[in-house]
Amino acid sequence: MREPSSARRGFVVLNPTAGDGRPQRIKEILQETPGAGQYDLYETTGEDGESVRRVVETAVRQTPYAWVAAIGGDGTVSEVVDGLVGADVPLAIIPAGTGNALAQELGIPREAAAACRQLLTGAAGVRRIDAIRVGDQFFVLQMGAGVEAVTLTRTGKAEKRRWGVLAYVWTAVKTAFGWQPYRFTLTIDGREHPLYATELVIANASRIGLLDLDWREGTAPDDGEIDVAVIRARSLADYARITWAFVRRRPHESRHVRYFTAREAIELAAERPLPLHGDGEPLEANWPLTAHVVPGALPVLVPSRTPTT
Repeated sequence: MREPSSARRGFVVLNPTAGDGRPQRIKEILQETPGAGQYDLYETTGEDGESVRRVVETAVRQTPYAWVAAIGGDGTVSEVVDGLVGADVPLAIIPAGTGNALAQELGIPREAAAACRQLLTGAAGVRRIDAIRVGDQFFVLQMGAGVEAVTLTRTGKAEKRRWGVLAYVWTAVKTAFGWQPYRFTLTIDGREHPLYATELVIANASRIGLLDLDWREGTAPDDGEIDVAVIRARSLADYARITWAFVRRRPHESRHVRYFTAREAIELAAERPLPLHGDGEPLEANWPLTAHVVPGALPVLVPSRTPTT
């Protein structure tokens, strides 16, 4: 790692396979961004055993970077966040993936060049967002158990590159067909709630990653709270009704969805372990599990027009 030669030196984590896979164009955009300063670049490999978290932790420990940028989709952002929490170095999110839910949530442009101009030139604001902690892992969007987790696990990289969002939709339909509710025990800030559900979503942000829809009106990544959506559906018709409620921006009116809010911790137990995901990636965790609310865990660079804290 080279020593910084300017106070605005940054560290960039680039996923070369994210989205349409144009790493060279992304590098050109970075070089063409006026005022961005110098940066060190790490390109992810996707190989087994690679730890982006460890790379980021080492980078910010060795060099006083002014910012760290994650260029890719929500999965890349999550990996960078996992290594950045606690370092108090601002994160810049440059969208370049199939899903860019957190960027949308924070008002960051979807076009990489515009995002670089607004975030890396010294004129951005800073918004400190919350996180969900499970063990020693941190998530800033959502984690969940049930149909969504299985869908994310079963949707291959080649399918995602070829079909984008449609790859997830098709896998979700196949997964949901015949999926039956499971018995869960959900404990919110010490209060126990026995229930049956096909899907549990623990959400720090409102945006549903692959669609322009929200889990719940009023959910914000910097409100010091984590929302839990409990979904119970017995048929594809039920899922269609739930989807229609989300499309109409009225999910709270669906009899198939219940909501809870946590300010401290969420404990989750099930009659048998189910697949999990964290920020759109398969999550390995022991059941029962506990998710902790971490208020103000991470400073994130946002366009100056976006309210800052």
